[in-house]
Amino acid sequence: MKVLWLSQHKPLPIQIERLKAKFGEKVEVVHDSATFTNAEELIKRFIKGEYEDWVVVLPLSVLAHLCELCERFNLPKPLYPQMVVLSPEKEAEADLHYRGRAYKFVKFRRVKRLVLEFEESF
Repeated sequence: MKVLWLSQHKPLPIQIERLKAKFGEKVEVVHDSATFTNAEELIKRFIKGEYEDWVVVLPLSVLAHLCELCERFNLPKPLYPQMVVLSPEKEAEADLHYRGRAYKFVKFRRVKRLVLEFEESF
């Protein structure tokens, strides 16, 4: 199983463990932090790399379009690593410290679709 990890940040050890628990010990996680111009480019990277699944941390508008493209190209919808911000009292439990905040990994969630509804424009 070959998994593409699209994020500025490398996967945390706990996240690798969780992916191994789901996909087996031989899962290969390939980190890609290269910039991109649009969701179509990410689809091309996925196909070219012959990946079987992916984990993404993307702007919401890109994630929404990516989910639509996955549907169109019959590709797996992306996994999203759910993280929570910890209070100062629980900082010792953090899996990641970034820009003065402490984060804990909760779980992976498969993004089925993302809808952005706008109410007002000016």
